[in-house]
Amino acid sequence: MQEFLNAETVKVQFVPVGRHRREWMWKARDDSNTIAISGQRFESLTDAVRDARTQILGEDEEDDGGPEAA
Repeated sequence: MQEFLNAETVKVQFVPVGRHRREWMWKARDDSNTIAISGQRFESLTDAVRDARTQILGEDEEDDGGPEAA
């Protein structure tokens, strides 16, 4: 399981799922304990990280200047 925290104190967890644990989902929790779940499975951790950044941080996929998680 991978995790990261952003400046707005949102904890994001990346969880391997599926029969062979080869797919990834993410779930996020903020300070108010609100939980968001990706709602879909991703074939790679990189794809899950990219989607979480887009959904939670509002960052565009093309502006992915941060380090890769994996």
